[in-house]
Amino acid sequence: MDAVKKRILLVRHGTTAFNESDRLQGRIDNPLSDRGRQEAEKLAARLKPESIDAFFSSPLRRARETATIINRFHGKSLTLIPEFSEIDLGDWEGLDYGLVRERFADVHQRFISDPDFPVPGGESFSAVCARARAGLDTALGNGQRTILIAGHASVNRAILAGLLGISPAQARVFRTGNAALSRLLLMEDGARRWAVVDFWNSTSHLECSP
Repeated sequence: MDAVKKRILLVRHGTTAFNESDRLQGRIDNPLSDRGRQEAEKLAARLKPESIDAFFSSPLRRARETATIINRFHGKSLTLIPEFSEIDLGDWEGLDYGLVRERFADVHQRFISDPDFPVPGGESFSAVCARARAGLDTALGNGQRTILIAGHASVNRAILAGLLGISPAQARVFRTGNAALSRLLLMEDGARRWAVVDFWNSTSHLECSP
């Protein structure tokens, strides 16, 4: 009979001021906005009944703040994993996304259609997938049954690719909203091991009153 060996709660950070103004932030170390902290509080309330054994996070402040708010109900140590940092957007960081799509239309189109093509001065999505796989090995190697990972839009898609064994191009089409919660299960049946998506990009908690 199939057995769940590990549960992964995958969280995207709450909203930042850059998210609110549709600016590309990448590695820019922005904090959560007031709205983002409220979102994280709502997510924390949703996860309060969960038995979470370990917390992992991107070292970027917006992800750390989100994980810390959730962890107030659990009191576990928080391990920062550099490989879970957001994609490096190079020359585009800090720019209005609409301006990038208009001014650099051809380069932007190639970037979103070719996972091996890097942002000018930055990195490709395939590169994110490669480093996220290394970070995932660290997070999964602790022997804990239920873990929470707080990350970013691109890196969470990369984690999904690593868990399911799908290509970067396939993983890139999955939506990841601010303060969204996804749950993935690592299964084992004898010598066979695989991952399944229990749910993805759930934001029902954000509709709740404060």
